[in-house]
Amino acid sequence: MHVRNRPDLLPLRQMVSANEDAALVFAGQGLLNWLSKPDRFQIIGHGHGAQILAASEFALAEAQRVVRQAYGDLVTFGTATVHTYLDRETRTPMVPVMFVRLDAPRRHKKELLDLLRARTAHMRKVDVQRDRVVIRAELELSRALGLQREVHELTDDDGSAHFLCWLLGYRRAVHRVVMASSPSAAHADVEGRSDA
Repeated sequence: MHVRNRPDLLPLRQMVSANEDAALVFAGQGLLNWLSKPDRFQIIGHGHGAQILAASEFALAEAQRVVRQAYGDLVTFGTATVHTYLDRETRTPMVPVMFVRLDAPRRHKKELLDLLRARTAHMRKVDVQRDRVVIRAELELSRALGLQREVHELTDDDGSAHFLCWLLGYRRAVHRVVMASSPSAAHADVEGRSDA
């Protein structure tokens, strides 16, 4: 799978707007660099606000908490979007693909597999153990949004399910992607928890 440059490693994006009091602070990139965790999320100045580039939904939620702790009600968050690009040679939309690893009680196997199939995940391996099931799959980031929350809801959110998710790279879109000059929109529900 292909990754062009470092920002591509942070494929989930979100604009942060600031009111007048915070806009001057956002103008100085130094604080935003200090708040960032480059392997998980980067916060960059953008006009009178900022933009969050995140590696995953969990990383985006973490970045939101950091920004909210620093600026409180002086900031508002826009809709999260998934970064895509058009391959120069083939003129084909390229989309981020995530690797997902789910470890849950065995009794939830069917529901978890149905959940992943409904999101058109490509199953890599299903390892059934005595009391647990470990599922490894790949799916486009736009189809993975909200998955972690659904997994925890499905397993009664009792801490028995463990969810890991990371970027594999970019590949040609399997599903129709609407390309635009800015990243294509994909709504993200980033509230939730992670065992990552």
